[in-house]
Order: sequence, then structure tokens, then C-alpha cells
Amino acid sequence: MIRRTFSIAPTIGKKKEMRIWESGIRNWEDFLEAEEVCSVPEYRRGDCNKAISDAIELLDERDSIGLNKMLPKSEEWRLFGEFGDSAAYLDIETDGLYRDSLVTAVTVHTKNDTVTLVHGRGLTSDRLTDVLKDASMLVTFNGSCFDIPVLKNSFPDLDFNLPHLDLRFASRKVGFRGGLKQLETDLKIRRTDNIEGVDGFEAVRLWKRWDRYGDQDALEKLVEYNRADTINLEEITQIIYPKLVKEYAGFIW
Repeated sequence: MIRRTFSIAPTIGKKKEMRIWESGIRNWEDFLEAEEVCSVPEYRRGDCNKAISDAIELLDERDSIGLNKMLPKSEEWRLFGEFGDSAAYLDIETDGLYRDSLVTAVTVHTKNDTVTLVHGRGLTSDRLTDVLKDASMLVTFNGSCFDIPVLKNSFPDLDFNLPHLDLRFASRKVGFRGGLKQLETDLKIRRTDNIEGVDGFEAVRLWKRWDRYGDQDALEKLVEYNRADTINLEEITQIIYPKLVKEYAGFIW
């Protein structure tokens, strides 16, 4: 979708972008080759051409961060089509529901691996940095409001300067409501019976059973729950992203 995005150019918003698509100009190359572009006055054309040429160069360099700086905050999702193969799906568990809560578990899921780090068992800033080093973007559910702020509080040295597709807000753009478990239900994504009824509150209790009493079963259940939270984000994204393209952005060609 990013190659079809014209809102990176000055003065082009969603309505102008739609009119440009409808005129037959569907990607950056079409824009640069067109003699005229509807809704773009001639005196603005040079600035728009430069922005698009810069974006082509950044894409050729696989610079997701540079491209992200050109996009409105609400449109970061458009990078997923080009950078989804190197996305890191991330979810955390904590011992409470506040930003200064202890991070008890973090799972990072990529196309190559799924890594779960547990407090006291390898969860460090250096290890997280290593796990995320090849990621071009992040995918979370409510991560912009919870996971990322909590991680920044616990691990100030971590760099989260990546494009971020937050499925909580992305799913709302295409008509879904509720939390992650509700979204999974709506999309008919199932969990194993062992963790079917586990939620964030139960995850806190599971950690306390492990931390206070050394309950190995509780720790294993917490890890399984955290991994399911994270791995399922990939399946959700594969459903939500095409809907964003067609239903939210309106690109139907």
C-alpha cells in the first residue's frame, strides 16, 4: 500500500488521494510520469514530485523508519505491505495494570522464530534489543498505550523508533470493537483449551503463583498465554490489513 500512498506529499490528504486514484494514477511511478495530476496545482507539483522521489529512494533502501516519518501517524499501517515480512509481533505480561508494573514476560514473534523472555530468566534490555534487531516494524494490540510505554519504563535503553501497527486502533478503522480476545472471537481464531479462559487479570495471578510459590505449572501456563497473544497477532494482521486497504483507505483497484 505504501507505493500507492500520496499523502506523503504536501497538501495531499485522504480525499485528494482518492481523487488521484480515481483518475487512474495508482502508484508513485504513475504520479511522476503524469503530465497533470488532478487536485494538485502546478505550483505544488515540484514539491510533490520531490517527496515521492524521496520516498522511492527510501523504499529502495528498505528504510521503514525514514518512510514512517513521511506518513501521518494514523497511516503507519500502510507500511505493512512492504515490511510485513520483517515485522516483529510483540506482547508483554506484567504483574499489574500500570505503566510502572514489573514486566514478567515478553514474546517477540517473527517469520523466523518466536522468542519468549521471562523476568529473572533472560529478560534483559540487551536480549530484547538482540531479538528486535532485524525488525522493520512492530505489530501489537494496544501496544502504543500499554506495552511500549511499560517496556520503555522498565528498559529505558530500548529503542522503539520503528513504524508501529497497533491492531487495537487499526481494527476499529474497519468496524471491530473490544479487546484482543473479542477480536479473536469475531475473526474465529481459537486458542488451546488450556488457556481458553485466561485473560490479563489471570496472567497477573499466574505470575504471582510462580513468583511466590514456585508453581511451575503456573509459569508454563503464563508463557503459553503470552505466546498465543503474540502469535495470533500475525493471523489477525493478515485479515485486518487487506480490510484497511479496501475499506478504510478505499483502494479497490
